[in-house]
Amino acid sequence: MNRALIILFGIVAVMLPYGTAHAYPIKNKTLTVNAIYSSGALDTTECPEKPIKRRNVKLAEAYVKVVVGCLNTTWAAQFEKSGQAFRRPKLKLVTKPPAKFCALKWDQSEQDAYYCDQTETIFIVLSNDLLDDPSDLYLFNLVSMEYGQHVQTLTDIYSEYEDIDFRSKKELQEQNRRYALQSNCFGAAFLASVWNSLDRSSADWKLLLSQVKSWTDKDNGTRSNIAYWMSQGFNTGDPGACNTWAAPVKRVA
Repeated sequence: MNRALIILFGIVAVMLPYGTAHAYPIKNKTLTVNAIYSSGALDTTECPEKPIKRRNVKLAEAYVKVVVGCLNTTWAAQFEKSGQAFRRPKLKLVTKPPAKFCALKWDQSEQDAYYCDQTETIFIVLSNDLLDDPSDLYLFNLVSMEYGQHVQTLTDIYSEYEDIDFRSKKELQEQNRRYALQSNCFGAAFLASVWNSLDRSSADWKLLLSQVKSWTDKDNGTRSNIAYWMSQGFNTGDPGACNTWAAPVKRVA
């Protein structure tokens, strides 16, 4: 059963069949010693932001498509370095949230975007709320972070994360945090790789950090750990700095 469904319906882990539980740190090599970690820092490239205005969907669509194009170029080069197969994700942009996406109910109160591993699709709702003040880096980072999940799918990190054993709901939530924090870190690494082409300041980065800290919960991590892994990616521009699977428990709390 999909992990998201386990949490959604409140099924406790002990009710599910599972094999021998893994001791921490996690020993699955696809998760802890993945080739993407040793591929080096992302190439420094340019990705100037397109103009964007409050609640202007057309401009937002153009903005997102440019960011995705930059992500495709950067990660394709990185996968060539790691020796792993690369595929571009699909992109779907809408203005109203669907009732369901990727076989899951869409939580309109919490979700602006979702990545579906089954179809390799990034789905973004360009709602009035998301575009109420799009002048900051939030939308840029949202796209980059969702793309980070695509990287996790292509590197088999997602499939191994789905299959790894857990002995309790607490362990399940910890694994969920390792996964979520890593996609945040991958997104921030991309942001670092194009930073010099953005007309941005350190204040923009600090504002973004303050925004993403609001995502804190049992499956996304504490405010301090969200900021830690975002900073890991941003300060290095290197996917190797995003190995949450080998991190101590306190770093993924």
